[in-house]
Amino acid sequence: MQVQGIDQNVLQTSSSYQHVKAAAEGAKFSELLKTAQQNMKQAAATGTTMSAAEQKKLKDACTGFEAMFMNLMYSKMRDTVPEDSLFGDSNSDKILQSMLDTEMMNTAAKAGGMGLADMLYKQLARQQTSIAVQTTKK
Repeated sequence: MQVQGIDQNVLQTSSSYQHVKAAAEGAKFSELLKTAQQNMKQAAATGTTMSAAEQKKLKDACTGFEAMFMNLMYSKMRDTVPEDSLFGDSNSDKILQSMLDTEMMNTAAKAGGMGLADMLYKQLARQQTSIAVQTTKK
C-alpha cells in the first residue's frame, strides 16, 4: 500500500534523523557509563567517593555523636547512684561533675569508645558512595 502525498525524501530524512538521534543517545549513555565506571573504580580504590575533608567531617560528626550518646548514658547511670549526704551535694558540685563526665566521654569517644562512631562512619560512607554512584547514572 502506498500513501499519497509523502515524498521519499521526507521518509529518508526522518529515518536519518532517527538514526542520528539514536547514535547521539548511545554516545551519551556511553559517556555516562564511562563516568560511572571511573567513579566505581575510585570508590573501590579509596573505599569512598568523598574527599579527605568530607571524610574528616563525617568522622568527626560520628565521633561527636558517640560522645553525646555515651555522655547521656553515663549521666543516666549516675542518676541511679544514691546521693552522698555526708559531704553534701551542692549545685556547683553537680555542675562540676557534669562537666567532668562530658569531657571524660569526649575523650573516651576520641579514643575509640564503644565502636559506635566507626560503625556509623562505615554505614554513612557506604550510603554516600551509593548516592554518588546513583547521581552519576542520571
